[in-house]
Amino acid sequence: MLEQLKNKRYLGAAGLILLFLGTILPYYQYSFLGYSIKICLYKYLEGKIVMALIVANLLFIFKDFVENYVPQMFNSNMGSKIKNANPKLSILPTILIAAFVIILFLRVDLGTSLKHGLGFFTLWLGVICLVLHSFIYKKSNEMTNYSKQANYNQAPVNSNVTIIDNQQSINNQQIMSNNINSNVKYCPGCGNQCDVTANNCPMCGRSF
Repeated sequence: MLEQLKNKRYLGAAGLILLFLGTILPYYQYSFLGYSIKICLYKYLEGKIVMALIVANLLFIFKDFVENYVPQMFNSNMGSKIKNANPKLSILPTILIAAFVIILFLRVDLGTSLKHGLGFFTLWLGVICLVLHSFIYKKSNEMTNYSKQANYNQAPVNSNVTIIDNQQSINNQQIMSNNINSNVKYCPGCGNQCDVTANNCPMCGRSF
């Protein structure tokens, strides 16, 4: 199990999904006289900040997949900076989101009488998964395997194109040779090559 977590981005994917759920699920919930009030982070500035950090983490952790399937995500100001950033900075969005969630807890949650909802717990689980991913995952392994697979899938296409080009060249040469041979004839006496319209061989004078 640990080897799978080292070589695959399962923790990173789980962390991003849990963080997203933490912003859309009720962070607080309050019931009074039969009425239930639910507060979700995505409606407030705090939730929008979490969403922006989720996108930043996504671009860093799954940069290779985004470049191949959704390259438009790198067209924004944040995306272009992440695309050209040093890979060692990939832990920075994780640190920022962990710090922000801790600050949010200390500033809002402590001393409140509101009951925490499912969003609160999924948000913290997402942070834990991302932090573990940063320390456990070995980036080079999966990236290398992905590059090898991409090159392997492209190789047959290139070889097929080369075979088709070679076959077309051979066919063209055969056509040219046939056209040349159709414009000449050979003297039955000396074997000299003569024009197809000639009546006498220019070498031995034999009539055709």
